[in-house]
Amino acid sequence: MIDDKIWRLNNLYRIVDKSARSIPLKLNSVQEIVARDPHKRKLILKARQLGMSTFCIIDLLDDVIFNKNLGGGIVSYSLEHAQHIYKRIIGHALETFPKDLTPYLGVVSQSAREISFSNGSFLRVDTSLRGGSYQNVLVSEFGKTCARSPQKAEEVVTGTLQAVGKEGKVSIESTGEGSEGYFADMVHTANVRGDPKSNLDYKLFFFPWMVDDAYILKDDVEYDTSLSDYFNRLEKELGIKINQQQRCWYAQQSAVLGEKVKQEFPSTIMEAFLSSSDAHYYAQLIEEAYNEGRCLHANLYDALHPVYVAMDIGVNDLTVIIFFQVIHGEIRIFDYYEDKNKGVDFYVKLLLQDKPYHYHTIFLPHDSKKRGQIIAENTYERDFRRLFSGVNTKFHVLEKKDKNLSISHAKIKFSRCVFSLKNLKKEHGKPGLLEHLSKYRKKWHEPTGRYIDEPLHDVHSNFADAFRYVCEAVTKIEALTNRGDFMKKHQEAVESRKYRI
Repeated sequence: MIDDKIWRLNNLYRIVDKSARSIPLKLNSVQEIVARDPHKRKLILKARQLGMSTFCIIDLLDDVIFNKNLGGGIVSYSLEHAQHIYKRIIGHALETFPKDLTPYLGVVSQSAREISFSNGSFLRVDTSLRGGSYQNVLVSEFGKTCARSPQKAEEVVTGTLQAVGKEGKVSIESTGEGSEGYFADMVHTANVRGDPKSNLDYKLFFFPWMVDDAYILKDDVEYDTSLSDYFNRLEKELGIKINQQQRCWYAQQSAVLGEKVKQEFPSTIMEAFLSSSDAHYYAQLIEEAYNEGRCLHANLYDALHPVYVAMDIGVNDLTVIIFFQVIHGEIRIFDYYEDKNKGVDFYVKLLLQDKPYHYHTIFLPHDSKKRGQIIAENTYERDFRRLFSGVNTKFHVLEKKDKNLSISHAKIKFSRCVFSLKNLKKEHGKPGLLEHLSKYRKKWHEPTGRYIDEPLHDVHSNFADAFRYVCEAVTKIEALTNRGDFMKKHQEAVESRKYRI
């Protein structure tokens, strides 16, 4: 029996439960699925409170105890979490290890973060693993590391994981923490690929909240029809049955957690990463647009109405162009273009020849009056006007505004935005406009351990800036027209489209 790993996991270790009681570890259904799978590269996306983190830690500890000369390492997203793992989980398991089997332990040294055993193996718990040789590595709550500290996440991927040999074991487990970062990308890659093609490919394990028998509530909970529709849609799409007690449990969690319930207790892989967080500006608004039928595969372009363009111009950076119309109170975003290291001549040719819409006004960013430090008298605005001479198109340079205030205004206008997915989707494996907007987020401030109200400047910010300019442009457009009740017109257009599309 002692040679059977599953038996050892079910009989040798004790853990501390939610009520602070010391109880024997008994593998639940999802833990046993992972434990019995022989693949050595495991990527685990989970719902909260399935016990997966604790299981993965004990699983690695067992390998170190019962294998000679094995280097084990656990990477945590924070020092506090690392200390919790080391003292509360590993420490308790060692202290309560069966007395008659203590010869297997053979602890020869123990520091604040590392334990060495007489069989030549060791186990280290830290926020990073620099140096040393590791044959078995666990990255715990990697989604949090990716969201909060991208530099640490890069160090884990390019350093720690690359140092594990072909025969070594790697387990990466986490809940989804927004759609940005290595964890989200790894899950997406593994999900699209399916079964691993080699021993070095990661095998994806996804455990939604419905798999846990404990997630039920016998008391009746009132919830609105939107949740009923949600459950019915899941049953149809996933081919499952969600009983009334499960529905009541989820409704109760939803009442407490709000939209974060999908991050903590996802039903699908996509849901785990599309869910909102305090870090992401537009992720929840995009999900609402999908749910409300404002993300359409139909072509929204109407040749009878004027087309407007908003541009985020990058001198040595990415340039993003968004094409939109304002019709019946709707902001219809139907096309976009991105490129870099191109001049004004290129973009004018693109607009006039490759995308020959009937342009009413082209909105340029506030800094388009500048064009480098050498020839200050030349501006992007002047160049666009010159190259568009003879064409009945207007140009407007937007005023410089506080970025946080501009983002707030854009979020307010989001409920009026309708997106044509046909021209906004991914191409050649690159993210599309909505994917970039969903990944636009705040900066993580490492000293205080929180997100701050300052946008992170990365590739996604160029698309977000162009979208902000769209919303600022709409304000200008509507200020020069009969304002009317735009929200009423928008709702009427949405209702009408339900019957036409």
